[in-house]
Amino acid sequence: MSFMRLHFAAFAALAALVACDSAHAHGVVGSRFFPATIATDDPFAADELALPTISFGQGEEDYDFEWSKTIFKGFSISFGGGYVDAHGPSGWDNLEITPTWQFLTDADSEFVASAAMSFEIGGSGSSAVADTFTTYTPKILFGKGFGQLPDSMELLRPLAVTGVVGYAIPGTSAESKVLEWGGALEYSLLYLQTNVRDQGFPNVVAHLTPVVEFSFETPTDTGGGGTTGTINPGLIWSGQYMQLAAEAVIPVNHASGNTVGGMVQLHFYVDDIFPHSLGTPIFGGNH
Repeated sequence: MSFMRLHFAAFAALAALVACDSAHAHGVVGSRFFPATIATDDPFAADELALPTISFGQGEEDYDFEWSKTIFKGFSISFGGGYVDAHGPSGWDNLEITPTWQFLTDADSEFVASAAMSFEIGGSGSSAVADTFTTYTPKILFGKGFGQLPDSMELLRPLAVTGVVGYAIPGTSAESKVLEWGGALEYSLLYLQTNVRDQGFPNVVAHLTPVVEFSFETPTDTGGGGTTGTINPGLIWSGQYMQLAAEAVIPVNHASGNTVGGMVQLHFYVDDIFPHSLGTPIFGGNH
């Protein structure tokens, strides 16, 4: 069995362990539920755990994690990292710390916006694969559902978009500053089933969200090179307490890579699993 098939088989086995049709608390804006995206950051300050996120292609495999903890309502700090297996020099990547402030949530328009600042701590990982300098990345993130479309466009109401724009500033003049931009186009079958018209979907199908993510990097300094990135079509299955996601990773040009890879993720909604303890803000009580 190939490496890719092995990982998807293991992921499918995990999917068989979970099924739930309860309402979500995590990622909800009005009638809209936004699943956590895996190639780009989502705009929520929430208690969540992504463990593991496995990506493969371009001659290496990455095994990543991210834990996000709310400090008070609308403000969280996440900690992320992982192991890089490059079939040669391998080791732990740098630790990344990201405070996120969810400063706007409009239930009527299904809109959410956040500001974040990521710190990739230079030298915290293995020198074989990680940078020795710290990189600072301020970000703006948003999500928007289309539930307000007129009846003549009701089948488009399940659509939603998320986006993120960041500016990576390395702590060394030898590296170029980079504009990081990306997002996702989502179509929620659950929204279609419950907010547009009942399609009679089985429970497992109703909790699927087809998604296309895109993630790009554009160096802004002279000589930094051109834009690179990937397009990632896939599926997200969301339950009340967790989600499973799988996406292809398709390079957009030769500089981005030569082969199609993949990503899979097991993601836990800690705020739903432990709504009265670990899933609540440290200060200020429940969400």
